Amino acid sequence: RNDERLSIDYFVAEHKKLNAAGLTGIRYPGAGIEQYRILQEMEKKGLLTIRVNQLMRASDASDVTKMKAAVAAWNLSQDEGDEWLRVGGIKLGVDGGFEGGWMTGLYAKPYDEGGTFYGLNTITQEPYTGIVKELNRQGWRVATHAVGDRAIDEVLAAYEAASAEKSIVGRRWSIEHGFIPRADQFPRMKKLDLVISAQNHLYLAGPSLVKMWGPTRAAWVTPMRAYLDHGFTVAGGTDASVVPYPPLWVFYHFVTRDTISGGVLGADQKITRQEALKVETINNAFLTFDEKIKGSIEPGKLADLVVLPEDIMTVPAKTIESMNVLMTIVGGKVVYQRSGFNPASTAAQ
Repeated sequence: RNDERLSIDYFVAEHKKLNAAGLTGIRYPGAGIEQYRILQEMEKKGLLTIRVNQLMRASDASDVTKMKAAVAAWNLSQDEGDEWLRVGGIKLGVDGGFEGGWMTGLYAKPYDEGGTFYGLNTITQEPYTGIVKELNRQGWRVATHAVGDRAIDEVLAAYEAASAEKSIVGRRWSIEHGFIPRADQFPRMKKLDLVISAQNHLYLAGPSLVKMWGPTRAAWVTPMRAYLDHGFTVAGGTDASVVPYPPLWVFYHFVTRDTISGGVLGADQKITRQEALKVETINNAFLTFDEKIKGSIEPGKLADLVVLPEDIMTVPAKTIESMNVLMTIVGGKVVYQRSGFNPASTAAQ
């Protein structure tokens, strides 16, 4: 499977699918050096149709010695690259996903014989903190997968320890996912100036999360309203291929909290359409230090645009869920045009 995915042909085909969904740029949240070298080759050959910010991931990040060896072997530096392909930082993880987010509270549906399942902790505090501190000393930007509140505790402890040595404020370190934060964690997250990288997992997995975590926690998954009200910059994505990648589904879910098969969960965490638009555009650019060149349509910025059949700011919300992209433009070049769409006739109207 990995061999199939490490080819130019694979990425050309995948990027075309992403263009058709209305994506002009992506942030790969953790991939190896082999993928990065292929993307470099694609850029040299003019084959990239989407801008890529790649977070590096070590095949073995179980302790600081192995992490240092991986970084040395990559021979890359933070923010190396250009507007088409850039090294965005290093991805780490401390817990599982849907079925393994590390919580302080028991799962509603126990997964072990004793009925005492709290989720999965994939790396303990000491080695994780050692890795984070070392990456900080080397000048890397760190993004850590943390789903449950207990996992977020571990991330905050490590980030705080690293920041005590060399401040991470203003460097846009992130928590990836942040499904179940506690209110007492917000001030600590804010003090570190963290960016929240949030996705629409609930849209797809709502009923499953209700079963595993109970309705109260499921309704709190990815609390967008709370994050924004506490002043966080939230960058919105999809976590593909774990969750389908259409960005319009992210927009729809964030403004409605509707799910595919579980109805509305956590209606109090809805955000406005204007907020959702920022979350999916300029805030993503901010996360990768690209807000001066992309993320909004302004003179002097990159000509990365998407044409939609209707105005997502005014149409009935349900319309957004099934909306098709008409055209995607990257760097002023049309990289996707829907069959039957004629931009010339549309402009004439």
